[in-house]
Amino acid sequence: MVKRATEEEIALKKPDAGVDAKSEARPQLGQLARLCVGAWLIPGLGHFMLGRKWRAFILFLSILAMFLLGLAMKGEFFTTQSGSYLETLGYFGEMCVGVAMPAARFFGYSGGDLFFVSSVYGTAFLVAAGMLNMLCLLDAYDIAMGRKP
Repeated sequence: MVKRATEEEIALKKPDAGVDAKSEARPQLGQLARLCVGAWLIPGLGHFMLGRKWRAFILFLSILAMFLLGLAMKGEFFTTQSGSYLETLGYFGEMCVGVAMPAARFFGYSGGDLFFVSSVYGTAFLVAAGMLNMLCLLDAYDIAMGRKP
């Protein structure tokens, strides 16, 4: 059975004559910048800042687990010194995961062992974790802008 909206609910959804509803709901540039930087540095933080704590927790765990699995499979960190465009893209893909990559380097992970059986899969996991974090950042941005419920 479909529930019909009452007149009060319809009146609440209509914007006032002099006020644009979209401009009122949009966050300011500083808030958007904090949201995007936070979502990039820590996976799921953008959703947490928007009040979607359960989704933020799931995103944090899944992206961090993918990154840690990439490290466990001895995935290789890309560098920018090689001069290859594909390696540069891989580097930026891995950097999209936020503070996890610099933290792994700080704690002594120097990169993968190319002769290890699953190192290619580990590298793919590292890049995929970064790309998923970038998708989560864009999702948090769309939610903040009111484009997605």
